[in-house]
Amino acid sequence: MKTLVFIPAWNEQSSIEAVIADAREHLPHADLLVIDDGSGDRTAALARRAGAMVASLPFNQGVGSAHQTGYIFALANGYEVCGQLDGDGQHPAAELARLVAAVEAGDADLVVGSRFAEASGYDATRARRTGQRLFSLLVSASTRQTLTDTTSGMRALSHRAMALFAKRYSQEFAEVESLQQAVRAGLVVREIPVEMRPRAEGHSFITPLVSAFYIFKTLVVLLVGQLRPRTADPGAEQ
Repeated sequence: MKTLVFIPAWNEQSSIEAVIADAREHLPHADLLVIDDGSGDRTAALARRAGAMVASLPFNQGVGSAHQTGYIFALANGYEVCGQLDGDGQHPAAELARLVAAVEAGDADLVVGSRFAEASGYDATRARRTGQRLFSLLVSASTRQTLTDTTSGMRALSHRAMALFAKRYSQEFAEVESLQQAVRAGLVVREIPVEMRPRAEGHSFITPLVSAFYIFKTLVVLLVGQLRPRTADPGAEQ
């Protein structure tokens, strides 16, 4: 199947070449696209040097826009399956290969790599794990499906899922709201336990205060999502 792996990246010059090399090793049949989200460093130049295609956004627009750019590119160029890897090196491509294989086998339309579906050695603070549990409770309640890692950016998608998200995709609540959106559209969503690496460079912008505000906003977004008319099955348009 024609497969695309896209890598959203914002100022990831220290890791982007290694991420591309890892993806090329473990997903040799896939084309690679780096979505440069308005980086101010050499991310785009290093990605091209490593042999990846590059789509450069004119300014930093956030992960939601970067993801949607990937879906639109994949649909426009005839890809049947796509996978996502973060540009900071936290996502081992060997794990993404398992997610892509599940979509290629027809097991699901959206496969999410979960750090918390089973006991793992993923290093997260108590506050972060508490926040993840709250997100999981909120999304699981809204979808009536148990989901353990609602903010994971390691994903694989079928053509149906790409078609859905290319039309409408949250810019601020990308991972969380998209799960609700996919389930309500009748897509099959599945989690697969994965191992992820700790972030090697930089730090998360999430503080306890930001987390609390984000959880409140997420609750509002999910409530609004429940009131939206259900999206037609993207497969019906094929």
